[in-house]
Amino acid sequence: MEEKRIQVSVVVPVYQVPLELLQRCLDSLKAQTLHEIEVLLVFDEPARSYLPVVEKYRGVLDLHVLEQAHGGVSAARNLGMSHARGTWVSFVDSDDWINPDMLSGMAGEGESQQADIVMAQHVMEYGTVSQPRTYLPQPHLFEGEEKRQFECDVLKPQTGAGFVTAKLFRRNMLEEGNLRFREDLSAAEDAEFMFRAACQARRILCLPQNVYHYWFNTGSAVRAYRPDYAQRYMRSMEAIQADLEAMGDREYCRDAYDSCVLYHLLLIAVNDSFHPGNGLSGAAQRRAFRAMVAQPIFAKALKHIHYGDFSTTRKITLLCLQLRCYFGVELIAKVRHWQFHRYAGK
Repeated sequence: MEEKRIQVSVVVPVYQVPLELLQRCLDSLKAQTLHEIEVLLVFDEPARSYLPVVEKYRGVLDLHVLEQAHGGVSAARNLGMSHARGTWVSFVDSDDWINPDMLSGMAGEGESQQADIVMAQHVMEYGTVSQPRTYLPQPHLFEGEEKRQFECDVLKPQTGAGFVTAKLFRRNMLEEGNLRFREDLSAAEDAEFMFRAACQARRILCLPQNVYHYWFNTGSAVRAYRPDYAQRYMRSMEAIQADLEAMGDREYCRDAYDSCVLYHLLLIAVNDSFHPGNGLSGAAQRRAFRAMVAQPIFAKALKHIHYGDFSTTRKITLLCLQLRCYFGVELIAKVRHWQFHRYAGK
């Protein structure tokens, strides 16, 4: 019997997701107008408690359940990729959902343009509020020298180009380039993988449709303080730095890399240095943050601020950093935490 042709392999990593959100995700995959898909559910924990929900989809989806000891999202995605059979590979997080025509539209356009990566756009979902995120207003094919712009945009978090969701990756390209997620990274692993993939690709097609719904987990915004938060992001920035050095011909990405580093420094300010759960007083928080800013990776980037890469609030925060006004950074971080609690209904 001839094996079924798979156009898209959808890798869905699962870890401590509420059952109703996983069901919403699977419902969106069941509703796809493209039927030549397989779904690789990768449980980064014991799958037992999820199986009653998962079994409902076995007859309507080409569904494969994989399970591993907890190793993180990168390991889960890698396991799914190793079992993929499709022409394309797509990543969907288990608490997100996609429009019914997402896979058919992206795969069709990707084939017609002979692209290696196809990118669509996100809708950021904040409870009852939806915010479409725009990268480009018109379809665009990046190739040749022009592809440099996309490679740089991957390193600018506000563009959305660094997400691996809302994208299709040609599986042959992934295999030929031995492209896998770095399992030693547990923060910004998307951007590090996406940067290598963008550099490997010959043609990258960007579509303006907002077809991927990214669920903003309000509970995670106020999660308990993690003492290793800064170190996790610094490891990822160092990994991207190593990628740049290994390639040797991506000097045109240096400015974008500086912006990437500074963006994550601002995240560290909110989620680490000035987090209300870190046990430090205001003065002690400012001293600790001053020491963080003095780290070589951040001190170097602060000499090359490209304000055009940042939103208004982040521009103000960066200006405070330039002026060494750490009280201003602290105040902005406190406002941000107030917003987090408001989103979460606290």
